[in-house]
Amino acid sequence: MKPGKLLIVDDEKDIRSLMQEIFSEEGYEVMVAANGQQAQDIWRNKAPDLIFLDIWMPDIDGISLLKEMIAENVLDHSSVIMMSGHGTIETAIEATKLGAYDFLEKPLSLAKLLITAERAMEHLHLHSENRHLKQKLPDQILPIGKSKLIVELRDSINRLAKYSMPILVKGEPGTGKHRLAEAIHKLGERKEQPLFEIHAPDFDEQEELILGLETEQNTFPGELIHASGGTLIISDIEQLSTKGQNFLSQLLFDGSFVRPGSNKKIALDVRIIALTKIGLDDLAHSGHFRKDLFQRLNVMPLEIPSLRQHTEDIPDLIDYFLDYFLMHEGLEYREFNVGAKNVLRQYSWPGNYRELQNLVQRLLILGEGEVNDDEIRRALENTKNADTVSFSSINTSVNLKQAKEQFEAAYLSQLLRETGGNVTETARLSGVERTNLYRKLKALKIDPKNPK
Repeated sequence: MKPGKLLIVDDEKDIRSLMQEIFSEEGYEVMVAANGQQAQDIWRNKAPDLIFLDIWMPDIDGISLLKEMIAENVLDHSSVIMMSGHGTIETAIEATKLGAYDFLEKPLSLAKLLITAERAMEHLHLHSENRHLKQKLPDQILPIGKSKLIVELRDSINRLAKYSMPILVKGEPGTGKHRLAEAIHKLGERKEQPLFEIHAPDFDEQEELILGLETEQNTFPGELIHASGGTLIISDIEQLSTKGQNFLSQLLFDGSFVRPGSNKKIALDVRIIALTKIGLDDLAHSGHFRKDLFQRLNVMPLEIPSLRQHTEDIPDLIDYFLDYFLMHEGLEYREFNVGAKNVLRQYSWPGNYRELQNLVQRLLILGEGEVNDDEIRRALENTKNADTVSFSSINTSVNLKQAKEQFEAAYLSQLLRETGGNVTETARLSGVERTNLYRKLKALKIDPKNPK
């Protein structure tokens, strides 16, 4: 795997050629720009990891370009190293205050050039890990259990992780479709690259945020370009609009996408994993989902069994959740006796894996000592009562889209209040991937630190 994508911006051809030769030999994917306009085109369409930026250029100076990068959030995904033969301490301080990783004076030292690039890449990786940090289950990333169904599922994941073909994952709510997609990503060759998610029902509303936007005055790169080389998860794909299906079809068949406001194709190398609760067969046959797209996705379908199909794995899952909550939330250990485990194995688990996880957490928080069958029965009964919806409170004076938005706004605002504005914890509790949650909060005009 190459160390990363590198952009050299300098109006001196000899310097560009020399640096290109040096870094290509080190294994970097190198791109060059002779002026600010070329640099803009590359960072908006190629998403470099590392940018060497000359201060003095004929069309626009490096500090101004750096400010443009900041305005377009380029520094969220890239490290910038400034270069100048006429550098001053004041210029270096200004650049680093703005967000540049470092400042190099010309003539460039070969040794310093390479070590600065290496350290900048390390800094970028650490920054990326911290930015995407979220609660994770302990090191176990594959499905847990000894049943035949789960053993076969683990084997399928390990086989599919070796390749890059698109995958369609089907499973009831709560079966762990996102976790399975993450496992495939983490076990494959793309594991060091980004994992990006699009929630299909939100695609039209968030298209410009995801794909970017071209106007006569400017270009907004969008978030998707930074998924280059990684994996794209599309959740609830059965709800993808016609516009979304056309976008996905172009990405699958042509390896590119087009930003709103432009006809220019942007090349993008991503592996696609689509998640669905109900499957796509009926939608494709009825004409509500593109048949060519369905056929391409359905080359390698993967179905996750519901928990009621392998309840013999419940003791292993309980032990796993106990370890998780002790390690990550500091809860006290409680032993589940044989009677308790038998009651759990006889339950139908409409909420699947997620329902069991939530139940174990509540039992650890609300009780102490051994967990017995009577406590389990009471807990399950309380769950049923808590899940009962008061239909009299539903507002039918608005359309379905508005009703959904009202519920989502109320639900997420309440979760944010309960977590003290902690978006990472709200993402974990809601089951919404953190990047998608930020988009949704922005669309619903909810301030995480001051939810109404």
